[in-house]
Amino acid sequence: MGNFDNANVTGEIEFALRYCFKTCSLEICIKACKNLAYGEEKKKKCNPYVKTYLLPDRSSQGKRKTGVQKNTVDPTFQETLKYQVEPGQLGTRWLQVSVWHLGMLTRRVFLGEVTIPLATWDFEDSTTQCFCWYPLRAKAEKLEDSILPSNGELAVRAKLVFPAGPRKLQEAQEGTDWPSPNGQLCLVVLGAKNLPVRSDGTLNSFVKGCLTLPDQHKLKLKSPVAKKQACPQWKHSFVFNGVSPSQLRQSSLALTVWDQAIFGVNDRLLGEAWLGSKEAGAGGEDSGSPSERQWQKVLSSPNLWTDLTLILH
Repeated sequence: MGNFDNANVTGEIEFALRYCFKTCSLEICIKACKNLAYGEEKKKKCNPYVKTYLLPDRSSQGKRKTGVQKNTVDPTFQETLKYQVEPGQLGTRWLQVSVWHLGMLTRRVFLGEVTIPLATWDFEDSTTQCFCWYPLRAKAEKLEDSILPSNGELAVRAKLVFPAGPRKLQEAQEGTDWPSPNGQLCLVVLGAKNLPVRSDGTLNSFVKGCLTLPDQHKLKLKSPVAKKQACPQWKHSFVFNGVSPSQLRQSSLALTVWDQAIFGVNDRLLGEAWLGSKEAGAGGEDSGSPSERQWQKVLSSPNLWTDLTLILH
């Protein structure tokens, strides 16, 4: 990473993500930062700029930067950084957005970062293209921690339901193909804890569920809002109809937790988790990942509830 110092990370960054399917262009619209730490504390000096990578690519060709704003801890950038990336590759990438101070003799000071896995980001949903504020975080010691910082836990209960006799039940448990799409994936979103709360210590939170099938068709559901709760308890059921075990083995379920907007401000993404392979919708496999193992546990126990604790990122 070269020669740089670390400041005590504070503040937030505001940006929006957009993807143009026509030009295969990912656009990161960097708007502003607020309450940044001073890059040089003694001099109360900060010359911030924003840098991005599409991880795991950390090459110089994969780096994008904004201009430097002089002498401010509340900079406004209004710049768009672009990457050419095919739609099928989005699910394998993580966007890393970091803020830096540029000092004398090109010495850099790290001011914080945000890392977003793009696998569960729905670029076809216009609501995900809005500007949002994200809290800046300290640099993780390990690459895996940098890619997937934890934002709390989500407790869910899942069950694959389908009307079948003992023979069909045994076939489903053994993984035999069952093509008839007349089953149900039932999910109860129980609650969450350790979420990034507001300054008053509460949230008005809700959960979105998006099941991506092998043909890229998406089934979407949304929970009611749990108001003024730091550890929300929804106990809300999602039922995805018209699915089969053979379909679900190649599918992925994304669950995102949001803080509801106040007075017309955009909803704030608190964290996301998934069941199944992050690349399943594109035909990929990742049988060694925890999310894939949990997914297989649900599919191999038809008509039985499976309790799961999912880490939010």
